[in-house]
Amino acid sequence: MRLEQLMYLVAVNESKSISLAAERAHISQPALSSAINKLEDELGIVLLKRTNSGAQLTEIGELIIVKAREVLNSIDEIKSIAHINSIELNGNISIAVEPGVNITIMPDILTTFKFNHPKVNALLKVGESNNILRDVESGKADFGIILNTDAVRESKDINFSELFTDEFVIITGKDRKIAMESPTMTLQQALSMPILLYNTEYITDCGVSCILKKYGNFNVSYRVDNLEMMEKILTHGDIIAFVPRFMADEFIKTSSIKKIEIEDACLEASIILIWLNRHHLSMIEKEFIKIIKLTCCKKMQ
Repeated sequence: MRLEQLMYLVAVNESKSISLAAERAHISQPALSSAINKLEDELGIVLLKRTNSGAQLTEIGELIIVKAREVLNSIDEIKSIAHINSIELNGNISIAVEPGVNITIMPDILTTFKFNHPKVNALLKVGESNNILRDVESGKADFGIILNTDAVRESKDINFSELFTDEFVIITGKDRKIAMESPTMTLQQALSMPILLYNTEYITDCGVSCILKKYGNFNVSYRVDNLEMMEKILTHGDIIAFVPRFMADEFIKTSSIKKIEIEDACLEASIILIWLNRHHLSMIEKEFIKIIKLTCCKKMQ
């Protein structure tokens, strides 16, 4: 039995796909399949059920995977002790984040992590919370930084850790009539106006809309998938968008956007870090999580 066989088994369990696990392990699919087949032959059991919908652990495989994770965690701890003063990690990390997080917090996170671990490549994707949730659930991303929504709490496959809390405010073009009338607005007034959503699919169940629907009906007039277009639309029409305060504060620094407070309600924005609960956290990823949490803590002080 070899360590890489256990690593490949954990990778397949995380992605539910032999081809995706092979891609992320940077080996060929036949080589990964062969390694797991040899492990099955050595143990005299079947670990994976290969179906049209993907690769699933057998009942005995579910028991084996628990021990495999324990072994890999122990190996990581041994490496950490051996190199506590000279950790030189290498590999890849993929993370998907909300646009507000991307423009405010991620530059510090990525530059700090790269300075500490120059041989690690961080692959960043920007998206909408519920789409990121699906990417993490499917194994396309190792981590996500998103809004906490009911979809996260209902997922049986996701672990999450709260990074910080904020509240939603309204943004619109600073030269628009609604921006000039008052620095505040009631929630019902806001919900009655045309609303722009940051959304990377043609659907309305994004993180922000999932929060808004708890307060009544609302009118979605635009869905865009980049911040530049979002800003242009807000400055050319009587349109509003709901965003966390930290994102609004960044917007108004350099753009023609104005922030409007919600005067009669506090819409909480909980920003969380998510990962698969069946995902084995490597040393690289544990270091990455430390930097994410430390950076968020400093930013929100």
